[in-house]
Amino acid sequence: MSDATDIQRYMNRSLDELMQDLAVYREAAKGGVERGDIWRTLEAALRQRICDEWNWCERRQDARFDDPVNVALALVSLVAPDATRWQVPAALIAAILVKRGLDAFCQCPPVGNK
Repeated sequence: MSDATDIQRYMNRSLDELMQDLAVYREAAKGGVERGDIWRTLEAALRQRICDEWNWCERRQDARFDDPVNVALALVSLVAPDATRWQVPAALIAAILVKRGLDAFCQCPPVGNK
């Protein structure tokens, strides 16, 4: 499947379903049940890559990112190295990030405020 197809499939599902999928992938990668909040174990690396290195708070004003699917597609390539290491599809991580809200994730000020 293509990234676009995967993204669309994930974006059509609820955040709860995506988080359950994440748990399944992580448990399979770890060889058993992972303790604690799985998302929290991934957050720091994702925040560094997306909020700091990619600077989402500035990029979000680009009209290309008005469509959540376009945001998710851009995120796929950003998170791919971490996703590969974590043995989780990059498209799944990207969809979770979009559904959770990147502005909140990156603690961006309201648009227009610096």
